Amino acid sequence: MMAGHSLWWWYLAICSLSIMGSMMRFYILQVEKTNITPYNRPESKTLGDLPTVMTTQRASTARYTVRTTLSPVVRAKQMRQVTLHCKTVCSKSAADICVPLDLAIFVYKNDTPTDNMTFNLQKYNPVVHIARESNTSHESSVLDVERCNLEEHFPGVELIPRQTSCAVIGNSGILNNSSCGDYINSHDFVIRANMGLIKGYESDVGKKSSLNAFNRGLLTAYGNAFLKSKEIAEKPEILLRFLEHIRTLKESILWYPKHLVKSGGVHPASQQYRAVIDTIKKNGLSGIRFAFNWKPIQVEKAWGLPMGSATLGLDMYAVARTFCSNISLFGFYPFYKDLEGRAVKYHYFDNGKFNFSLKTGHHFALEHTKLKELEKQGKLNLVVRDCKPKKHILV
Repeated sequence: MMAGHSLWWWYLAICSLSIMGSMMRFYILQVEKTNITPYNRPESKTLGDLPTVMTTQRASTARYTVRTTLSPVVRAKQMRQVTLHCKTVCSKSAADICVPLDLAIFVYKNDTPTDNMTFNLQKYNPVVHIARESNTSHESSVLDVERCNLEEHFPGVELIPRQTSCAVIGNSGILNNSSCGDYINSHDFVIRANMGLIKGYESDVGKKSSLNAFNRGLLTAYGNAFLKSKEIAEKPEILLRFLEHIRTLKESILWYPKHLVKSGGVHPASQQYRAVIDTIKKNGLSGIRFAFNWKPIQVEKAWGLPMGSATLGLDMYAVARTFCSNISLFGFYPFYKDLEGRAVKYHYFDNGKFNFSLKTGHHFALEHTKLKELEKQGKLNLVVRDCKPKKHILV
């Protein structure tokens, strides 16, 4: 009886094992048919495997891409393209200076070829990719930010570092016999206008030159002459006079503060400026650098002046305030007689005549009044008298 019962259990066990084997074979066949793959633990990602946010720049004819590693949380989000509107631009290479973008002077690096000086960064807003905040398509394509980084967002150019003291030199005849040369030279940074002559006037206007601004009229005169080789051949004195002055500037920056680009075509000023640059470089004057503004300088609204009426001198002072701690103005004097009643020439370096009472588009007297007000507030030093060498102390 016991033996029969044992055989019965053995029979049930064998049948069960046979059924289980058949089921396992059937399951394996089904897996192979449906290409089901087993789960594998993902390998941990290294820093280089993380996705990046892209900042795409077009400077001159080159294309620059800046990559910034995102955190694992951000990389899970969908990216979107936005245009940055920066209030200020900061530069680590210029001792971490930050200046208002609207007044920023961009200086091309010394090794930039003339062909790459297209001034395409004028009024250019950086385009970046950032994490999308939601899945909707209503997010703004513009991102207002307090600061942009020059090296990342505006490659190929530099800012002027902060200066302790700056002298801004106008061209008024008030400088004749002023003996202000040594006082001007004592400043850390000297800004000059419209290629005012230095040679032969050093005792009155100094010899130091850091930044040289020029207006539309001067750019047109020289630029067109250099674009037309026939004109230079017929009037070689134009080129000789220009190069003689440029040599006195030594290692200085040449700066045009107005429009250089336009949508849908080439701005004439851009062609003229590049002709000037090319002429300087071809004549071996490698110490000269070239600059332009992110936005063409227009200070009239801030100064309460009619649009288009500000002088180059006022543009120079407005920009100097962004990187100079202490500013002295020389040669800013739109009157026929000085404070002692002596006659004053229009320019210290020539005998040109000018009628300040004529409506020329500029408001000389109004600008002078506003500068006097700023002097009373301690924001500048307006020098309109003869200088006494070695008695002026900068603070």
